[in-house]
Formats: sequence, structure tokens, C-alpha cells
Amino acid sequence: MADNRRTLLGWIWPPPTIARRLAIAVAAAAGYSVLAWALNPTSGVAQPVWSSQFAMWNTAILGLLVSFRTKVAYDRWWEGRILWGGLVNHSRNLCLKARELATPDIRERHEFAGLVAGFAVALMKLLRGPTRLSDVSGFEKQTVDPQHVPAYIAGRLIGFVAGWRRAGRIDGHMQQILDTNLNALMDVCGACERIRNTPHVPSYLSLLRHGLVLGFLVTPWALVEPLGAWVILVLPVMVYFLFGIELTAEAVEQPFGRDGDDLALETYCETIRKSATDILS
Repeated sequence: MADNRRTLLGWIWPPPTIARRLAIAVAAAAGYSVLAWALNPTSGVAQPVWSSQFAMWNTAILGLLVSFRTKVAYDRWWEGRILWGGLVNHSRNLCLKARELATPDIRERHEFAGLVAGFAVALMKLLRGPTRLSDVSGFEKQTVDPQHVPAYIAGRLIGFVAGWRRAGRIDGHMQQILDTNLNALMDVCGACERIRNTPHVPSYLSLLRHGLVLGFLVTPWALVEPLGAWVILVLPVMVYFLFGIELTAEAVEQPFGRDGDDLALETYCETIRKSATDILS
């Protein structure tokens, strides 16, 4: 498939996933700019003498808050990506070590691969909301209903390895080698839950959004005199970027959902499933 990003149209299209919400803000800015232009000083409505200074200081403060907000939101998104990349690697290493150290038979290989792939799917579903074991592919017929599905599947994998140890198929050192990757599964799970369950600091959000709204209300009155009718174009452009950054940060600070800016968890789960199947086939 051709890479459309190499064309001019592909570079700017499709619009961001926040486009629908952002369009409302841009349209409101355009309408408000029309009002400010219609009521400019030439029509007898005096421009506040402090509007220019207020707009300047508000813009400077917004710059600091937007930078902080963007960095924190992207850091959460990027940490999520690193965690899921680590989950792919730990799953592959676990399957490789299990195959070479325990020499499982065909039935054991199939079950072990299903558990490894099922853990990733269970984690994805848990991060998106409440889930049950029967919701995970390959576990539809299970009658147990654990409260924490990824922990249950990880426990099954640990039990697998413990069974090999009791049967004398692996020694204590081999078990420790496998435990490294087994423990990493729940480490990744816990870190992802921390991201999901830790919202951005509410005070920062309030300050930023108050600044955005105040800037939206005051800026047209500061720009209408020097710009005239051009304010009707300039303010929507400013709102597009400032509000767009905030809406994008709001989308990516929770990177485990289904929006276009979220992580492609389905792709990572399929990668783990294929890897486990190939290694243990």
C-alpha cells in the first residue's frame, strides 16, 4: 500500500481525531470575532484600555501551562507505548525460554501460547473497562469468574512453570530464568493501571482552561482595532491551535482507549498472539 503521507494532501489529511469537537470552538471563535468587529470603537463601543495588556499576559501564562500540559500528556502516552513494547518482548522471551528449557509437548505448547496471548487481551480489556474471563478469546467456555482477569491468567502461567519444577523437568535456576519474564507481565499490568487510574492534576487543568476561556473572550477586543475585519480570521486560527493542543492532550493522556490517537492495543495483542503461536508451534 502506498504511503499517502508523502503527498501534500496526505500530509494534512485526514483531520485530527479531535476535529469534530475542535470545529465547535473554531466556529464559536469566528462568530464571537464577528461580534467584536461589529461592535468595534468606530461604532461607538469603546475598546477597554487594558485589553491589549491582558491578552499579552494571558498568552504568556497560557504558553507555560500548555507546554506543561502537553509534556505530561505525551509522557503518559509514550510510557504506555514503552510498557506495551516491553510486554511484546517479555511474551516472546517467555515462550522461547519455556520451549527450550522445559521442552513442552504439543498440548502444553498450545495451552501455554494461549495463556500468553490471553494475558495481553485481558490486559487490553481491563484498561478499557470492567472485563470477565469469558470475554477473552480462547477462554469463552471458562466457568471461573476472577475479579482481576490478567492476574488470574498470569497465575495460570506461574502454575505451569511451578508444575514443571515439581516434575523435575526444570531446575531451580531454570525456574528463576522463567520467573524474570513471568514477573514482568504483572509489572507491566500494574504500570498501565497506574497510568489509567492517575488523572492529570485538576488544578492545572482548571488554570489552563480558565486561561483559554479568558483569552477567547478578551483577545478579539484587543485585536479588532489593529486588525479590523481580519480578526474574524485570526482568532479562529488561534483557537484552532490552542484549543486543539488541549483537546489532543486530553485524548492522549489516557492512551489505552479506542480513539485514533490512542495506542493500537489490538495490533500489539495480535503481535503477541502470532509470536507465541510461531514460537511454540
